[in-house]
Amino acid sequence: MTEKKQDITTIVFDPQTASSLAVSLVGELRKDAAGGIKSGIGDLDKMLLPFRPGELVTVLGYTSNYKSGFMNWLSKQAVKEIIRDQSDDEFVARVTWEQSVEEDTLFWLAGDADLSITKLARGLIDEKEWKLLERSSVKRATTPMWIIGHSQLEQKDRRRSRPRMTMTDIGRALEYICNDATEKKIKPKMIVLDYLQRIRPDEKDGATKREQMMEAVNRAKDAAIAFGCPVLLGVQTGRQTMEREDKTPTIDDGQETSNIEQSSDKMFGVWYPIKTEEPGKLIAGVPVSKNLLIVRLLKQKMGEAPKTFALYVDPEKNLLASLERNTK
Repeated sequence: MTEKKQDITTIVFDPQTASSLAVSLVGELRKDAAGGIKSGIGDLDKMLLPFRPGELVTVLGYTSNYKSGFMNWLSKQAVKEIIRDQSDDEFVARVTWEQSVEEDTLFWLAGDADLSITKLARGLIDEKEWKLLERSSVKRATTPMWIIGHSQLEQKDRRRSRPRMTMTDIGRALEYICNDATEKKIKPKMIVLDYLQRIRPDEKDGATKREQMMEAVNRAKDAAIAFGCPVLLGVQTGRQTMEREDKTPTIDDGQETSNIEQSSDKMFGVWYPIKTEEPGKLIAGVPVSKNLLIVRLLKQKMGEAPKTFALYVDPEKNLLASLERNTK
């Protein structure tokens, strides 16, 4: 089958058109100056440009250092934007290769009901807490957050292995949600991919691991443009981050590929010091505890970076907030 050639005129812009498009972009931003998705963290939002359609936002972190937790928080801020705008045709899509739909949703319920995720995971809740959980489950059922992944309970019943999804699978799943899953067409407000190294490569994605992940990053950026929303991509860093005094990931710590730096519109590095440091040790002038999270804004196009923030975190309930003091 002959490959269809691209209409070359669609990728050529004369000087007048380029100038007109740039001014039109600023005009759109002026009309929506308060728009875009914010982090919901006061100190960070003073500096962070809102997440906008077409952007690829990467979150770098070593395993068990709250990378997924930070992404969960940001996806909940996107849901808040949908609810605030009373939009009935938008949704947030969370794609997870690691957690089951039950585990992912349990974190949401814990935060909403102000319950301990550890107690929920062990089933150690009393009758009052059970009622709170049920109330949150009703709220979650009407919250516009879709999950693409696997069900621990359903796969156990069906005796099926966990699906290893490719970016092609994700594209098809998103198209199904947008066009066929409900009575009306809906569109994503944010797409969350957790995480890069778990994405199964397609056959045409290259022969080496590096080539495959470079292509996965490209396709994540393509999805942001194609679906007209920001895409949040989790990236696991190498062990070298744990060998430094300051273990916050740097811009070139993305495991296996430098394409992350080139393709990302915004980049964050996260470090949960209690995993590596003694309690009470000062990090950025703040004592290490289970409630300290270090987040570094590594890159943002057309905005100031880098900047490091010491944040308050409650990992049991997936809550994030500013500390009174943030680092310089």
